[in-house]
Amino acid sequence: DSLTRWSEEYQEYLYKENIKMFERLPQLSGMTPWILTDFRSPRRVLPGIQNGWNRKGLFDNKGNRKKASYVLQNYYNSKN
Repeated sequence: DSLTRWSEEYQEYLYKENIKMFERLPQLSGMTPWILTDFRSPRRVLPGIQNGWNRKGLFDNKGNRKKASYVLQNYYNSKN
């Protein structure tokens, strides 16, 4: 769920909240996601959560879209 830190739903929630903030910044002229795809990282050692992965990507390590990618896509589409 969106209250469980590091879950996919939590990431989706964070993107939605960030977009709300962006909308209140008239001087903002662009943005980009921090990480496109999940990747191996020995520094990510939270057992059962990260297990050696950085999971902040919009796509998982196999290229599957995560929920936050749809949030960002909708935001970009609304700007056209």
